[in-house]
Amino acid sequence: MIKSTLTDKWQTTIPAEVRKALHLKPRQQLIYELIDGAVLVKHQPETLKELYGCLADDKPSASKSEEREAARKARAARYE
Repeated sequence: MIKSTLTDKWQTTIPAEVRKALHLKPRQQLIYELIDGAVLVKHQPETLKELYGCLADDKPSASKSEEREAARKARAARYE
């Protein structure tokens, strides 16, 4: 059984075993579901809006001509 303590401010620390099992990240929202006197805790799935910018790169995007050239090379490599 996994335990945690409720503070005077109604806060608790989620035990490491639970964080690892749910793959929780800092600032991630949780969902609490009450089921017959018990509580089910699930992580809130990330929305596309929250994922915005996670793939950002320092490298500037390619120009149209560079994209076309890369596509030509990829097609040529596929048919070799």
